[in-house]
Amino acid sequence: MAKRVTILDVAAEAGVSRQTVTRAMNGMADINEATRRKVLDAAERLGYRPSRFARNLVTRQKTHALGLVVSSFRNPYYTDTAADILAAAAERGWQVVIASAEGDLDASLELLSGQVDVMVGHFTGSDADLLETCRGLPLVRLESRSTLPGVHSVEIDIETGVAEAVAALRERGARRFGMVDSAYSARDGARYAPSARREWFERLVGADLTAVVAGEETISGGGRAFAELIQRRPETDAVLMFNDLMALGAVQSAHTLGIDVPGRVRIVGIDGLALGEAVDPPLTSIALDRHGLASHTLDIVEILAKADFARLDPIHRRARSKLLWRASA
Repeated sequence: MAKRVTILDVAAEAGVSRQTVTRAMNGMADINEATRRKVLDAAERLGYRPSRFARNLVTRQKTHALGLVVSSFRNPYYTDTAADILAAAAERGWQVVIASAEGDLDASLELLSGQVDVMVGHFTGSDADLLETCRGLPLVRLESRSTLPGVHSVEIDIETGVAEAVAALRERGARRFGMVDSAYSARDGARYAPSARREWFERLVGADLTAVVAGEETISGGGRAFAELIQRRPETDAVLMFNDLMALGAVQSAHTLGIDVPGRVRIVGIDGLALGEAVDPPLTSIALDRHGLASHTLDIVEILAKADFARLDPIHRRARSKLLWRASA
């Protein structure tokens, strides 16, 4: 099936910016007649029909639009992050269009590319592939570093939080450290690749590491992987889980196995979800600064808007993490 023609295709055909196409298609005054005709001719050749949503943005709201791609609506970390970005965008007068990365990510990106000015999300894949799929639309990657012009990033300093957690666990007597990593990289028949979180953790605990196992990024997946780790290395007395969902499963699994938490094994998650208060004992977690992530993201987006969404060199920002000490560790 042929791809839908987008406003970016028209801009490339006419040799003008996306914003110039918008002005021409909506009959705005700040464009000369020759340029308007060039744009309209290009649109006719390509068979472009402007999105009714995008037209309404120009004629009624006169605001910019941000496309937010949510990695998973099943993981509360991503939905909480989306809520923070929505709130930050509303404060600054930005429209937000949301799509899911579950299923066909390329289709979601192509759908949004004709309706928004900039794309934001926890993207996988290379910068080059993302730019091609979005036809040059600027992007902001969340929690991964960009390298190419037109792709920007907001990272979170999780490594500092992991170091803080390991030091705190040692102060409380932990001596044999294990970890449950994410098996996400092994989907669709691919080989498992250690996460950055695992690499930081292994470097910090050194010879005190007992074992690392990988599991699905779900409550049940975390519970199964925790049980496997304890079965393999029962001397383990502190476990770092890849995220809070998996850590919630680990606490449940410990109850099932008759393992006292934190008396026998200390459990730490990563994310800082409020949901961590719902288990007994409440979950200790490396809390990620989602508000900072959202604020930095909108700062970059507004820099891009002031530059008329030109392909700027990568802009990088960094949010923090901090140990949220509760009773599970």
